[in-house]
Amino acid sequence: MKPTAWLQARAVELGASLCTAGLLIGGLALGVPFLRARIPEVFLYSFCCVSAVLLRAVIDLAVRVVMLGARAVRPGHILISPLSRSPAGVVR
Repeated sequence: MKPTAWLQARAVELGASLCTAGLLIGGLALGVPFLRARIPEVFLYSFCCVSAVLLRAVIDLAVRVVMLGARAVRPGHILISPLSRSPAGVVR
């Protein structure tokens, strides 16, 4: 996945979570009875909705960096100690 496609996908997710949080807080501001009865839960869900998307992006980016680093390291020759239990003709 190219960086621009990755950024675009994360932007869509972030936009959706911000929209959800905005609708909840907007409904609270308009005085929707269902939401007014649960003011702490509305703010908590709004915060969690946005922070979950940001946390997922950070974890995804960290995994991509680790994988990129792992691909950059070229494995050399494998050294086997003389005390190895492998038969002499099997491992070179």
